[in-house]
Amino acid sequence: MKRFLLGACFVVTWSSGFVGTGLAGDEVGWRPLLAWRYVLTAVMLVTFCVTARPRGVRVNLTARELGRQVILGLMAHVVFLGGVFAAAETGLDAGLSALVCALQPLLVTLASRPLFGDRVHASQVAGLLLGLAGVGCSLGGVDMGATAEVGFVFASLIALSASAMLERRWSPQTPLLLSVTMQTVTAAVAFTALAATTDTLSLPATGSSVRALLWLVVLSGLGGYCSYLACLRTLGASATSTLLYLTPPVTTLWAWVMFAQRPGDSQWIGLGVVMLGVAVTLRGSNRHARGPRSPAGVRRTSGR
Repeated sequence: MKRFLLGACFVVTWSSGFVGTGLAGDEVGWRPLLAWRYVLTAVMLVTFCVTARPRGVRVNLTARELGRQVILGLMAHVVFLGGVFAAAETGLDAGLSALVCALQPLLVTLASRPLFGDRVHASQVAGLLLGLAGVGCSLGGVDMGATAEVGFVFASLIALSASAMLERRWSPQTPLLLSVTMQTVTAAVAFTALAATTDTLSLPATGSSVRALLWLVVLSGLGGYCSYLACLRTLGASATSTLLYLTPPVTTLWAWVMFAQRPGDSQWIGLGVVMLGVAVTLRGSNRHARGPRSPAGVRRTSGR
């Protein structure tokens, strides 16, 4: 039950980011929006880490570990979100963007075999393909006319997948909250510099921009990335990546609730296929995890 609730929390909060972007409308540029989102989130996290740390408790943070957290922050936050938002700015079809990002679970699972010696079982492959088919069904018709703009989304796909594999390879011992804080501070610095040099740091003082900012900071930022890292360290990279298949259809449900955009029949069918694919993959992963142990030195459920 705990694993199920953790996965559900991750899917709901991760999907909420698309709704936050819609709340902002066209009056706010994505660079200043992301800059202020991460600046506010970083201030909250740093304040909490400083005030909530028990007296006498020290965290031994080496220069190597700090550098690794900076790299993870750049890949999982800056390149991933920057690519998605940049693609949207150039007019890339949202359906095509979501479909490309939905390749991440398949990419991570397949890469785990040569990198970590994981065995990719038939049930896992079947579940992953079912999930991908469900995503395509839920998105319906997709405009495939974009060419160069797709490169932004592929950069996001590669960055998020690589960060998942590096998290697993490095198996960081840094506490979860501290990891999120360091990665958030890294993203805040990067997005602030980007906005200051290419756009502007000012945001219009409107109700929509304030609501969008609060939504992105609390639900999508703190909730999404904390639950993401928690899933990576609890469920493992492949299982967590598989849950990303639920993002496009759950985003459709978010849009229905927030913007009265009622899903069509194909979207309901796609949601059902995606849930079936996730169930098949997770069941196969759990069944084989109870089987013979992996070769010495191979960690199958640690990290991203």
